[in-house]
Amino acid sequence: MKMKKILIISFISLFISSSAFSQEDKQIQYLFQGNEKVTVSGFGGPIVEFSSINNEFALFVGGGGAVLFNHAFFVGGYGEGLTTGHYRYDLKDELDISAPKIAFGHGGFWLGYIHQPLNAVHAGISSKIGWGQVSLYDPYFTYDPHNYQARDGVFVFIPQLEVELNLFPWFKVNVGAGYRLVSGLNKTYKDPKNGDYVQYYQNSDFSSFEGSVSFLFGWF
Repeated sequence: MKMKKILIISFISLFISSSAFSQEDKQIQYLFQGNEKVTVSGFGGPIVEFSSINNEFALFVGGGGAVLFNHAFFVGGYGEGLTTGHYRYDLKDELDISAPKIAFGHGGFWLGYIHQPLNAVHAGISSKIGWGQVSLYDPYFTYDPHNYQARDGVFVFIPQLEVELNLFPWFKVNVGAGYRLVSGLNKTYKDPKNGDYVQYYQNSDFSSFEGSVSFLFGWF
């Protein structure tokens, strides 16, 4: 009986000591445990966007840059402006401009997620959230800032689906498609014919499906 007790006590002691030994190299796990190996890099480059203004083909050129976390999430900024010519001849009498040309630029935050970024070809999503201005000007006197008339502030939101190609460790090409949502245009003028107040611009004339190509340089 005494031998049996000794064997039981010995077995329990061995179990406790082996369990303690196995826990020495094992870290406690948590449901919400931070990643200790967060990589931080960045990128930037020119952006070319294809869309429409007043149902006419429109080209925007700009650029952006961002900080990239774990090769997947990025936060940064962008800016772009309209480069193609779009005119509002219907307003030449109200503005005393023979050929009122539209100016449209905006910039703000650039956020996104890259799926499986280590693959040579991979997908991603992004959003540009910005503010800007629409105005009309005489293209022959662009050097004068007072020449810009009918100015109106605008809010812009552009969600996109994207495909990226890793060409080199320091260079990749991003091709995206999405929709440019424009709001906030409400500036009016008084129609001399009937005295009614009419808006210079409609949000729908600047909202459009769009596609973009970005040439990004950095550390990916």
